[in-house]
Amino acid sequence: MKLAKAVPNIPTQIELKRIASAYVIDYKNLDEAEIRAALIKTGPQYYYDSNVEKALHGLFMHPDRNLRVLSRILIKEVLLNQDNFLQPKKETEDEVIEYQQSIIDRSNIDLFQKHNPRCKDLELFHFLVETAWENDDLLSVDEQRLIEKVRERMKITETEFGIIEAKLARYPKAGNELHTRGDIEDARRALQAAGLLFSLRNDDGTDFDVIPDEVALSIRRVLGIEIKRHGYRELLSHKCVRSKAYYLDILGKCEIEADKRMTVEELQNVIIEQLQPTKFLGGLTPRDGVEMATFRKWCEDLKLPVSGTKSDYIERITSFYDNLFEKAEDIADPRELLYQHYERFATRDLAFCRGQQLIDKDIDCERKFEEATNYLFQHRLHHKPLKLIGSAHADGILSYQDKVILWDNKSKESPVHLKDHIKQFQGYIQTSERPVAGFWVIGPDFTPESIAQAMQLTVESGTPVTLIRAADLKDIAERWEKKSAGKTDDPFPLGYLIQPGILNTALVAAI
Repeated sequence: MKLAKAVPNIPTQIELKRIASAYVIDYKNLDEAEIRAALIKTGPQYYYDSNVEKALHGLFMHPDRNLRVLSRILIKEVLLNQDNFLQPKKETEDEVIEYQQSIIDRSNIDLFQKHNPRCKDLELFHFLVETAWENDDLLSVDEQRLIEKVRERMKITETEFGIIEAKLARYPKAGNELHTRGDIEDARRALQAAGLLFSLRNDDGTDFDVIPDEVALSIRRVLGIEIKRHGYRELLSHKCVRSKAYYLDILGKCEIEADKRMTVEELQNVIIEQLQPTKFLGGLTPRDGVEMATFRKWCEDLKLPVSGTKSDYIERITSFYDNLFEKAEDIADPRELLYQHYERFATRDLAFCRGQQLIDKDIDCERKFEEATNYLFQHRLHHKPLKLIGSAHADGILSYQDKVILWDNKSKESPVHLKDHIKQFQGYIQTSERPVAGFWVIGPDFTPESIAQAMQLTVESGTPVTLIRAADLKDIAERWEKKSAGKTDDPFPLGYLIQPGILNTALVAAI
């Protein structure tokens, strides 16, 4: 949306004045109509590159760390990747929270894997960040500025920086606490006051965040962003370049380290985070990059002009993918059917499960119970389980502040007797790389003795062990979903489920 079209749709006088405060002189003395006219007249000031650069620097290096973190996410990770650079405010907030949670989740996966060729650089940068945080338990603007220079020199991505801070329990806030919607609103107002973000309201009363087209293009020039993320991923997936050999070759020529054992998807993630599409397609010298014949075939596939120079092809293809709208994900999750029969899997009702063709073999019952539990946490309680590597681990793991929560499913025809599994559970708790905030055993029911045994294991391990009946967990999930009425993806506060002994649903005040 062009700036001149956005201005008449700014919904409130408060927001209008806040946005005008960036460049409109004497806006306080103007009435609403005069402010709107002045905003359009002074529009070029809002997308003059040096003004935009100054505004971005002021927020990205703001003394308030919350604004530093949130302004980057709002601009770089969320709004610049939206179709037409606009999105309902509620969805913007959801994406910010989801992004922060994804960084925390990734921090629970080893960033310093031995096969990672950048392992030593990452460990050194980790030490630098850790040392900076030790000073007064605060990262000052000067320290942030120095770290940014080192990060760029070492080719550490902003995502990796965030993951390292999360490993230190400092991202996005102390204790890996997520920012609230109120925090996001504060950052939104700061971006508006800097002239980088506008707002509008459509006919049905929905409020939107919008970066006017001219401002968005200026921000992208300043930040060196050439394409929206979903468009870049589509570009990388085209048959003309979707080759592991090409990925590794172009990364090597651009002096970006990558391991040949990485998957195609992992290499694509490295490229998206570290390599501009013009360099991916064209390399650093005239001999690098995609061959001219391949460019012509690619443009032919896309119904684009097939003549021109190498630069013409690159600009044409990049522009095509940048203008692609993001595809909606409407594929039904097959685990939803398993979730509908959650208690049947918990009680190991094999006759029912076979009769409904939910399982082929008896052993499938345990696996389906685990899959249904993953679905419950991800789509009903809105906590995405982390990926687990290897076989000697609990059935599931969730991020919780700067710790993790482990759970294990027990599908049985009779009540679970905890004593039969204590050594197994002790091993899971003791070998966890992250501190364990709670250990949950999810089953059909539990023997009376199991409650006392759970309390004893809690004392011995220092980790609250909670026995959760499958029916109770599903009831909590359903009530949480009903409470939100599908209008929000706010995550359920997991702390309510951390109770030593048997779960008392009466104490789950959130529902």
